[in-house]
Parts: sequence; structure tokens; C-alpha cells
Amino acid sequence: MAKARKKEGRLRRHWRVAGELREDPKRVKPLLRDAVLNVWRARGGGLFGLGYIVAFCVFEVQFFVTEIGEAQGVVDFVSSQLIEYVLRFGLQSIINGFLALLWPVYVINAFGIWGIGGMIVAYFGFERLLRPTIEQHFPELKKEPKPSE
Repeated sequence: MAKARKKEGRLRRHWRVAGELREDPKRVKPLLRDAVLNVWRARGGGLFGLGYIVAFCVFEVQFFVTEIGEAQGVVDFVSSQLIEYVLRFGLQSIINGFLALLWPVYVINAFGIWGIGGMIVAYFGFERLLRPTIEQHFPELKKEPKPSE
């Protein structure tokens, strides 16, 4: 019986990727692209997925700016981020991921009834205008046609 291959751990994977990026910094762009597309695809690959990514990025940037503002210095900031990473206390990122799922609520809250209308227009605009352009640049996001029965 073949021995099962052990799954690469999070720290080892990140260490390996950091080494690859140190050797070839040009790999940052394709790695980020793949990560964003995977998240987008996991959220449906449409307007909702795009809204999720934008909202998550906004929440993460706000959190990062707040962390920098509250740090006593560079060493304090770096050490707190390192501790959170190693101990996997990325609780705020988990919360940000959950809040990003609720991005339509933020739009409606900010714009009221106009937010609902704006989201309807955005949906149809996305489907008719933006999706074809996005799918040209990212063919892996193309919706597969459903087989007819």
C-alpha cells in the first residue's frame, strides 16, 4: 500500500513561497492574481464576488492603518503582527472576511433606496459590460455553459 503524502503545513508553505519570491520577485504578481481569482471564484465569480474582494480589501486596509496608528513603534508593530501570524490569531481577518460577505448591506445602508437601485443597475451593467471584459483578461472566470438535457 502506498504511503500517503503528508500535506505541507501553513508555516512551511509560507516559508517556501517566501524563498521563491526572494529568488524571483516577479512571481508576486501571478501569486496574488491566482489568490484573488480563487477567492472571487469561491464567491461566485460575479458581481457579488467582486464586491466581496473590494470590501475585504477595504476592511483589511482599515485594520492595517489602525494597527499602525496604535503601535508604539516599528518593533512593536512588527512583533505584534509576527505573533498574530505564528499563533494564527488572524481573528480580525476572519471577521473582515465575514463582514465582506455583507457588503450589499453596507451599500444599502450608505445609499438607502438608491443603493438598492444602484445594485440592480450594477448587476446588469456587470453582466452586460464588465463580465465580457473581465473574462477576456481572466479566462478562468468564464462561466461554463450548462449541458442541455
